[in-house]
Amino acid sequence: MTAAPRPSMVATDLRVESAETLDQFRNLQTAWQDLEGRDPEGTVYLSWDWLAPIFAANPGRWRVLTVWHSQKLVCVFPMKLRVHWSTTRLELQTEIEAAGRLNYSEYTGFLCDPAHQGIALSVLAMHVKSLPWVRLSLKYEDSQARAATFMDAFSDAEFSSRNKGYVINDGSTDNLVCPRVALPASFDAYLDGLGKNMRQKMRRFVRKYLDSGALRLIWADQGDADAGIEQLLQHWMIKWSPSKGKANARKAVHTYRKMLMQAADQGLLRMPMLWQDEHCLGALGHVVDPRHKRIHFIVAGRDETVAGNFVGPLLHAQSVRWGIENGYRSYDLCHGNEPYKFTYGAVATRVNFFSIRRRNLSQSDTVLDPKSAPQALNRLIGFLEQNQQENALIAANQLQQVIG
Repeated sequence: MTAAPRPSMVATDLRVESAETLDQFRNLQTAWQDLEGRDPEGTVYLSWDWLAPIFAANPGRWRVLTVWHSQKLVCVFPMKLRVHWSTTRLELQTEIEAAGRLNYSEYTGFLCDPAHQGIALSVLAMHVKSLPWVRLSLKYEDSQARAATFMDAFSDAEFSSRNKGYVINDGSTDNLVCPRVALPASFDAYLDGLGKNMRQKMRRFVRKYLDSGALRLIWADQGDADAGIEQLLQHWMIKWSPSKGKANARKAVHTYRKMLMQAADQGLLRMPMLWQDEHCLGALGHVVDPRHKRIHFIVAGRDETVAGNFVGPLLHAQSVRWGIENGYRSYDLCHGNEPYKFTYGAVATRVNFFSIRRRNLSQSDTVLDPKSAPQALNRLIGFLEQNQQENALIAANQLQQVIG
């Protein structure tokens, strides 16, 4: 028999439940998807369908907190649990992150019914306080006010809360800025809204390379996604390996492949590819959000030996055209304020990255969540393999305490 999600009663007409098994998560499907339809700030990355394969692939590393008003689901917080070894306190500690980051999802946060948002987030925070953890951080939380409302529930006396920055590329790129294009009713209207130079380039490139038949634009569909993804990532690897190093580049390729393949499996991949005869000149990988009518650009790969800067603009322009023709309202160039993104008519929006840490921990405070026991056991085994006997003994004692 499947165990019911654990309830937590609070002094309100709302209640919090915790889903920690796949069966409990599956039982939430109908209510979760109903909530998706009521949340104007939702995202495909917080959808039940998107998270289902992620949770199935990562047993023991997640928890979902849900807030209910009677039988109506009004708030969802998908969490990732990770185990950290504190070198100062010499102990294993549970840290909470966004569950979507198990698959490097572009956006994270909370699903909320706007009619209950404020009180639901406060009630959720009260429950989170009662769990054993040391640090909670959410990167790429994408809402107007939810992060602030959630953080306000953690008192300064007990918790240290702060918004954080996140820059990459030696500080030149602010990765919390997400340039987005609001899509108009027609592609001509989109082009008319661009700068004169880009508008002329777009039209010239279409005439010269597509209308003339010199190049072919094809869309990799679910049936041939594997080959298209590998072509894209091969181009990406060649470009970025020298600057990032082969090991880091391979890790990034693995991450991109996982996300794009998941999108393909769910029918959410949109990947234009530009071909010259049998040679792929470049491709873009997008995750589409049919419910909220958004297209999320993820990664680009192009043959760097091709002269002329026309591959990227052509692919982005045709992606925008497809979006407009299919009723999409936003073309999201995702994380990073690289200048080229704004030439496509994007406007900068900022997402949140916040961290909450417990203050004044005592030796008696429980900081290892029982749900983290499998991860903790792996850390213990690692200590033994590295001949760190004292750390292994500490970890073993902690495990004994949390699992009885």
